[in-house]
Amino acid sequence: MKQLKITSIAGLINQGGVLVGAATSIGAILGLHHNDKDKLNADLTDLIMAVGGHEQAKAELYDRRTGLKVTATNTCNHLRKGRDILKPVFGYSYSNVWTLLGYNDSLGVTDRPEDQQVLLQALRTYYMNHPTFEVPLLNLTAAYTETVIQTLTTAQTAVAAQEGAVEATRNVRDEKANQLRTRFSMLNDELSQLMGPLDPRWLTFGLNMPGADETPDKVEGVQVTIIGPTAAAVKWGASARAQYYRIYKRVIGVDADYVAVGSPADLDFTIENLPAGSMVDVIVTAVNNGGEGARSE
Repeated sequence: MKQLKITSIAGLINQGGVLVGAATSIGAILGLHHNDKDKLNADLTDLIMAVGGHEQAKAELYDRRTGLKVTATNTCNHLRKGRDILKPVFGYSYSNVWTLLGYNDSLGVTDRPEDQQVLLQALRTYYMNHPTFEVPLLNLTAAYTETVIQTLTTAQTAVAAQEGAVEATRNVRDEKANQLRTRFSMLNDELSQLMGPLDPRWLTFGLNMPGADETPDKVEGVQVTIIGPTAAAVKWGASARAQYYRIYKRVIGVDADYVAVGSPADLDFTIENLPAGSMVDVIVTAVNNGGEGARSE
């Protein structure tokens, strides 16, 4: 049976923990050397640390983006004040005169930092060229507008830098994940030299026995027929690769979970000694030396 390919980071970490535990408990007995518990644990730790670094970088990016939104809101307020104070000069509705202050097609103030920069630059230039229109009490001056520009630029730069950090930590995480995948592959090769293909100790490592069959297909077509006050006949369709089947029943209000009641090789089975008048759920699974297949409906 082939080993399952683990694609998710969480799956790699979980499998890594199982492998470290198995290598710790029986690695020395097996003679595990090239991929022992220390090497496995080192690669697993590297991945866990890399995942932590990436998550921390993402959290910092969220905070910086939140900070940029706050700064953009404050910038909107500054631009609107400057626009409204100048409406008696430029007009209360949009005209081409407003292009001097960076407005195009409307007098709307955007919340996009990139567009805000254009309006801020134009407003600062206007105040520099027309200082008589500055209103210091409202911070509508060239100097204060320059401060707003710098604050917005700093917030934008912080977000861009952190986006780079997130990408960098993601690359490190993916590199460490590939490193652990390679370790898994090397461990599998080493175990193949130390254990037979049907050695049950493969299962201790959370791995499939290489010599085992693929698990059977899900059982389909389950039918249950009442044949007496306390008995039911169960029939189902054959499952590919099945060596035998397992029958489970759950008496509603009695059994907390499904209870195995039989393991026939045939495609039928009789469940006996059921409580009279009870409601019963029945499921069937197919089994071979590779394990148990998915439960039926």
